[in-house]
Amino acid sequence: MEAGTPPVRPAGGFRQSLRYRILLLGLLPTLVAVGLFATYFAQHSIAAAERQLRQQGQDMARQLAEAVAFELFSGNLPYVKRLLDFERNARQAVAVGIAEDRRWILVSGSALLLPSLAGAAPAADAWDGQYPYFSHPVGLPGSTEQDPYLELDRRLGRHAVVVAVLSREPVRQTRKQVWRAALGMAGLALLLALALAWRLSLRLSRPLHGVTRAVAQLADGRLAVRVPPVSSGELGELERGVNRMAAALEESQRELEQRVRNATGELLAQKEAAEAAVLAKSRFLAATSHDLRQPLHALTLLIAALRERGLAGEAQRLLELIDGSASALESLLNALLDLSKLDAGVVAAHRECFPAQRTLDNLARQFAQEAREKGLRLRIHGSACWLRSDPILLERILNNLVSNALRYTDHGGVLVGLRRAPDGVRCEVRDSGRGIPAAFRERIFEEYFQLENPERHRGKGLGLGLAIVSRLARLLDSEVEVASTPGRGSCFRFLVARCPPLEHRAPTQPAAFVLPLVGTLVACIDDDEQILEAMARVFAGWGMEMVAGSEAATVRDELRELGRAPDLILSDYRLRGGHTGIDAVRLLREAFGASIPAALITGDTAPETIQAINASGLALLHKPLKPAKLRAFLSHLCAGR
Repeated sequence: MEAGTPPVRPAGGFRQSLRYRILLLGLLPTLVAVGLFATYFAQHSIAAAERQLRQQGQDMARQLAEAVAFELFSGNLPYVKRLLDFERNARQAVAVGIAEDRRWILVSGSALLLPSLAGAAPAADAWDGQYPYFSHPVGLPGSTEQDPYLELDRRLGRHAVVVAVLSREPVRQTRKQVWRAALGMAGLALLLALALAWRLSLRLSRPLHGVTRAVAQLADGRLAVRVPPVSSGELGELERGVNRMAAALEESQRELEQRVRNATGELLAQKEAAEAAVLAKSRFLAATSHDLRQPLHALTLLIAALRERGLAGEAQRLLELIDGSASALESLLNALLDLSKLDAGVVAAHRECFPAQRTLDNLARQFAQEAREKGLRLRIHGSACWLRSDPILLERILNNLVSNALRYTDHGGVLVGLRRAPDGVRCEVRDSGRGIPAAFRERIFEEYFQLENPERHRGKGLGLGLAIVSRLARLLDSEVEVASTPGRGSCFRFLVARCPPLEHRAPTQPAAFVLPLVGTLVACIDDDEQILEAMARVFAGWGMEMVAGSEAATVRDELRELGRAPDLILSDYRLRGGHTGIDAVRLLREAFGASIPAALITGDTAPETIQAINASGLALLHKPLKPAKLRAFLSHLCAGR
């Protein structure tokens, strides 16, 4: 054991120490034994004193009754009085008397201490009280039938009673002396037991304190500590056992440290492999999304070009089916895009104060028809409160939650409402649907997790809705909570900050204008020939002109041959030779002017791609792009020139 190590002090002081417990263990049996012995000795002695006092009173009354019988019957009362006085003094009685026919005929001592004769002469002893008394009837020693002189006194002798009154003072003195002696003997016994217990506690506590200090040091991590084996018997075995335990712990620590080093190396390798897998997954998803969006974008443009042909009959029906399939695929890819934008960190929350009823009205307009078609009740409780949040992101969260609730509710309805909370407003979406088992309530917010879509039906989405909801809620400094009972429904809730109502102002209507795109020249760069052909057909239908190519330099040269600068620049982000749309826009602006409106169109959803485009400041459109949206966007670009 290390030198100078302070002894281990119990937290509760001496009363919690080992020595204190050993002392109690040694003293308690002695204390109990001494207490029982002292009590027995005292009670026995006091009982003996009381028996002696009672015997003394009974003997005194009996002997006086026998001694005074003849003299009392013969009328020698002075002699009887002297005999009473003598016996009272000799036996230390407080009073002695002779009663006859309810009256005291002779009394020696204090007459007030004699018993009352209100009823009859005392015929029994009375032991209770400070002054007990003892009685004995007075009788003739023999027959008086032969003595004519005693004929007159026969009645008197036969009804007389001797009463002796004693004091309990001797018993009280005996009790006091006995208790003093008992306490003295108990004190001496306790002192002796204390000395023996103290010595025993020292012999036991010192080695145990050594073991305790060693265990404390082992608990602090000093596994090299050992207990000096100075004891024998069970204590020595305990010391040796602690030393064996310390050696085993030291060896186990060395093995554990080696295992931790090995496990850390394995975890680092697994972490790197997992990060590589995640990166590979992200790249795969981005590449897959891009490759899928490219033909879908061309398909969407071609569908728009076919619509302008005015098809009818079976051709129109087939066109509608193709358009529906393209729209379903577009919605699935847009969900991937939303998730990528959130992961890339390019979505920012723009908080403002707005009335909650505006968002609730939008929900009612958007989902009322869908709820009626499924035979469900959609109840949206109105609210007069104002919220401080991003209205677009908040509405997106509620849209996803209400859409999920309607999708997984077969009967009953969906309830949307706001509840006031101490720190804001709690938005709640409740349904009477199938519910979510407790084991899956955390996983429902994971990407691509769907509880009831093992067949991956496209009508049930990709399982990204709640993942987007969770990310949007965190972007708004909130968390989505879920409570659900399988078979009875679910409740999704999240917190939104409140704000005081702002002064209501009627929205100003912008001046209506029409910007015809006829004659507008668009420079279009894309390495997909199908997309270029589809865009050429769509632009031709709108009366627009287009110079297109797979490289920006080719488009630049063609424009120079025309001798005309483009009115708009549209470029795909990914181009051949490792170039990007940002490079293409820069090249054309350097050739024809920096003020030419430009936008990028991409099907890439990789976070780094989104971040790069966002940093460039160029407008971004995602493939597939609906022609109506493209036309509105081009009109907006032309208006900003």
